[in-house]
Amino acid sequence: MKDLEIRLQGMDLMMFKMATKMWFPAIMMGLMVVLGAFIVGAWNSSLLAEYFANSKEVREAAVTGSRLVDINVISQSIATWLPPTKFVGMGMLFMGITFALASIALTIKNAGILVQERVGGKVVIPPKPMHAKLFPMFMMAGMMILFTVLGVAIWLNGTVIDYWNHSIATELNPAQTGSVLLGQLQLIASTKAWLVPLKFLGVTSLLVGISLALFTIRYTLRTQSIRMLEILETKERG
Repeated sequence: MKDLEIRLQGMDLMMFKMATKMWFPAIMMGLMVVLGAFIVGAWNSSLLAEYFANSKEVREAAVTGSRLVDINVISQSIATWLPPTKFVGMGMLFMGITFALASIALTIKNAGILVQERVGGKVVIPPKPMHAKLFPMFMMAGMMILFTVLGVAIWLNGTVIDYWNHSIATELNPAQTGSVLLGQLQLIASTKAWLVPLKFLGVTSLLVGISLALFTIRYTLRTQSIRMLEILETKERG
């Protein structure tokens, strides 16, 4: 089947080219990230099974450099950066969906221009509505938020490793007020407290972008249909 000629111009043309090229790579990258996170999670599950096969007393008495402390450090580290990584993977999937919807909307718009040219009517392009301008912004804002969360989690991971690389019974539990260990724990707990809602804010922004893109498709179909009816009525009167 012959491809449609491109009549889009300016930002529409740039968005069309980018959306047409990027929707599939974005979805594939998101899929690979999510699958990779699943594999890491499965490996971490085996470590946790080994760790919790020991009694509470044995786990807490483990000294720095022992197998149990090392397993706990790895698990706490993974728990810090793996959830944000999964959200980035999901964000890439949502970004791919948004690109696909943008490509559909602009293909419909381009087809409408071609049909108007072929039937000999005056080419009328409706003004771009606000939701059509906003959905790419919501998509990019959502991805920026998710990458920011991942960056903060990677930065925090160093503190997580330093904190948990100690014996629970002899070093962590007896930590005194104002100590370095309690300061690290305070930083870890307070940072994780706001990273969690921030991740969902990023996903929400992406979903709002998808909703606006779907509404843009509806708007484009509606305006094109109205224009086709106007051309038919004009020809019937003529």
